[in-house]
Amino acid sequence: MDSFLNGLGNVADIIGITSGIVAVIAWLNARKHANKASETLEIIQNYRRVEIFTEVNKKLEQIKRAIRDIATDNRTTNVQKRYKELETTIGEIIHSIPSKNNELIEKMREVEQDIRVHGDNNQKLVGDPQYAVLSSIDTVSTGLKVLMEELRQEN
Repeated sequence: MDSFLNGLGNVADIIGITSGIVAVIAWLNARKHANKASETLEIIQNYRRVEIFTEVNKKLEQIKRAIRDIATDNRTTNVQKRYKELETTIGEIIHSIPSKNNELIEKMREVEQDIRVHGDNNQKLVGDPQYAVLSSIDTVSTGLKVLMEELRQEN
C-alpha cells in the first residue's frame, strides 16, 4: 500500500511539474503575442495619424485658395463672414496638430490671428499680409509632411 501511495505521489509530482512548465510556456507565448499586438496597434495608429495629417494638408490648401479668392473677389460679400468660416477651419486644424509640435501650432495661431484681425475690420488680406499668411500656412504644411514621412518610415 505504501508503494502504491508513493507511486501516486510521484505521478502527482510529475503532473505538477508538467503543469508548471506548460503554464510558463503559455505565459511566454501570451507575452510574445501581446508584443506583436502592441506593434500592430502602433502601426495602425501611425497610419491613422498619416490620414489625419493628409486631411489637414487638404484643408490648408483649401484655406490658401479661399484667402486668394477672397482677396481677388470684387463682389461686395461680407468679408467678415467668410473669414469667420476660415477661422473655424483653422481652429479644427490647430486641434488636429499633435500638442508636442508647438512651432506648427504657433504658426497656425498667427494665421488665425491675422485672419481674425482682417475679418473683424472687414478688410481683405492683400499684399504683404496675404503673403505672410500664405507663407505661414506653407510652413505648417511642410512641417506636417515631414511628420507624415517620419511616421511612414517608422512602419
